[in-house]
Amino acid sequence: MSNSEFEIHPFDQAFYIESLLKKTHTILNDVKSLNNFWKKKNYDCKNDNMILDLFENIILNTGGISRFFWPSKNHGHYKIRAEKLREVYHINDANVLKNRDMRNHIEHFDEKLDDFLKEFSTWKVMRKYVGPITYVDDGRTFFRAYFYDKDIFKMFNVEYEMGPIIDEINRIHEILLLQQKNGGRFILE
Repeated sequence: MSNSEFEIHPFDQAFYIESLLKKTHTILNDVKSLNNFWKKKNYDCKNDNMILDLFENIILNTGGISRFFWPSKNHGHYKIRAEKLREVYHINDANVLKNRDMRNHIEHFDEKLDDFLKEFSTWKVMRKYVGPITYVDDGRTFFRAYFYDKDIFKMFNVEYEMGPIIDEINRIHEILLLQQKNGGRFILE
């Protein structure tokens, strides 16, 4: 089969649906866990590492989803597959999931860490922080941070606005659930 003949056959659609659904389900479970932390009346800083781990996991899985729509090898059947999936899930190039920082975070974590440590003196880096940005809005450098007043996760000094990311994951997840109920077939509107 040549690349121009590649298509996602109906009996193969379920594998793409299940692969994406696994990632969206994981992300939404992490969001649920995070929401449980915020339900407490007084945030106590005892769970900062777990909170930051959950946000990092969300970014890693979101980067994994992004690769389905914008593959690193954007030619041949990979390109055709990505175009089809973007059509099925109503995704364009302005979509928040196209953020290369999320993808590079997972694909090149070791290199990102090397570059971060080379650029910033470790004694100037705040290893972790969970709280309002107003307490640290002084140009500090962060290894990992979450500013709950702005809903921003920051890692290697790269900021991720979490609201739009979670909204898009929710939207795709709902489509995936419908497809799963439809016998593992794409639903085109």
